[in-house]
Amino acid sequence: MKYFELYELVDRNTFQKWGENAWNLLHPDALDALDGIREFFGVPVIVNNWYGGGQLQFRGYRPADCMIGTLNSYHKRGMAFDSNIKGFDSEDARQIIIENRDNPLLIKIQRMENYVDWIHFDIGSLTKEQNRIYLFKA
Repeated sequence: MKYFELYELVDRNTFQKWGENAWNLLHPDALDALDGIREFFGVPVIVNNWYGGGQLQFRGYRPADCMIGTLNSYHKRGMAFDSNIKGFDSEDARQIIIENRDNPLLIKIQRMENYVDWIHFDIGSLTKEQNRIYLFKA
């Protein structure tokens, strides 16, 4: 990864248990997409901040026993991230990403959650009826 440290992408227990091996829990395409968003916007992108004393720790990889999300969620498969883009309202950032969906930095994003105060993106599968970038409501 070019812009992120591992502790920004996994929770405290996963980081302590697996150390650098926790990188293997994260899908390479999801990591590329996250770096792409950071490079595209040119500003910091916050996923987790627990390492620096913040409250956020389950916005990237979520272990199987995490009570947030469903059992087989893309977060629990290392294929999704929730984030905030510094200086951008989440709705504005979503629209910018959609308008620039063919930019090589954003090409791996498949789906985004709509109507939330953060940017959720994942590299999940799309049906024939769904276009990249598909907006969904959880």
